[in-house]
Amino acid sequence: MVLKIMQPASSSCFSLEYNESKCATGEAVLLHTNCIDESEGIAETFRKYERRNIRTENLSFHMSVNPAPGEHLTEEQVKEFISDIMKGLGYGNQPYAVYRHTDIDREHFHVVSVRVNDQGRKIHDFQENKRCFQLLSAVAPKYGLRVGNGDGERYAAMGIDPRRFNPVGGNIMEQIRIIAEECCKYHMTSFAQFKLIMQAHGLEVTDRIGDTSQVVVRGLNQDGIPCTAPITEDELGKQLYSEYERRAMECVGRSGIKQRERARICGISASCLEHSTSERHFRNMLARFDIDIHLHRTREGRIYGATFVDHSTRCAFKSSELGAFRLDDIVTADEGGQWLKKSSNIQEQSEGHELNLIGAALAGISKGSSKSQEKDMKDKKRKRKLKR
Repeated sequence: MVLKIMQPASSSCFSLEYNESKCATGEAVLLHTNCIDESEGIAETFRKYERRNIRTENLSFHMSVNPAPGEHLTEEQVKEFISDIMKGLGYGNQPYAVYRHTDIDREHFHVVSVRVNDQGRKIHDFQENKRCFQLLSAVAPKYGLRVGNGDGERYAAMGIDPRRFNPVGGNIMEQIRIIAEECCKYHMTSFAQFKLIMQAHGLEVTDRIGDTSQVVVRGLNQDGIPCTAPITEDELGKQLYSEYERRAMECVGRSGIKQRERARICGISASCLEHSTSERHFRNMLARFDIDIHLHRTREGRIYGATFVDHSTRCAFKSSELGAFRLDDIVTADEGGQWLKKSSNIQEQSEGHELNLIGAALAGISKGSSKSQEKDMKDKKRKRKLKR
């Protein structure tokens, strides 16, 4: 058994819409509700609770319950097990809904609730994932469940590296399923960003086919060339586009809490750009910090923007989302698409000086992060004054 608490969003409506959309297509059913006003329904009950607290930014609670292969619980056991976990986390008297999902070959459950109680107070969520694991360890023997060892050990046992598709690693379908699952954990707000994240992991994703929500996936070799046959979602046994939609909804709902991640990309990119002598040089320096960049160009080759994929923080941002740092204001391209810096003080960098770029970039991160931390401190002081 594995329990996974999703990152919270500004409203529970995003998680609720995802689960209800699955019910509409017959891929999920509403199994159980707790403290829901039947005359108002689930959505309105959640909204009523959310309106009682205007200071809390992250109001949604969304947890997936994943039995291991061979583990089977009756409907009543599922209700009782989830009730035990929710009580332990402080959600025993909260309104919540339990959905059974059958959209993949492994039956699993989703629990949606709200982080504000009937008095307008936020539910205590300090170290929530750690407490959830401790609760699972304590409750699992009662239901004959085995506590999951974590994805890292599971992937290692299968001989799969979730960071990059391996064309000669065998077990193609399982590789793609696991990598896609990891990619769906990234912060992203558009399908274009999702495609770039998948591409960075060695997978090519096409747009949807016709009027259906089907997408096609192909594995890429080390040169970025497709090396497998096209694989549809039905063949993969994973509703990839639906998973992307759910994640994008959550990210749109919590877009305001990524200041530090943006500051990290801004600091590193600005420092690397200052010392780079070519586009390839710039890419290689970013790669040292586990950041990929995709440049957007016009047909004439002019650079008009970029998308950054930071694998350390699992975030994807367009350059226009990074505030003051605008790549297209700093670099351009000639008629042949060659990299040109608008700054005139480009100096040739020696190999020895190039090795010191990590220190320069870290200084940029520190500068960006300190501003973010200063803002966070001011916000906390303001909130404390409001409470008084």
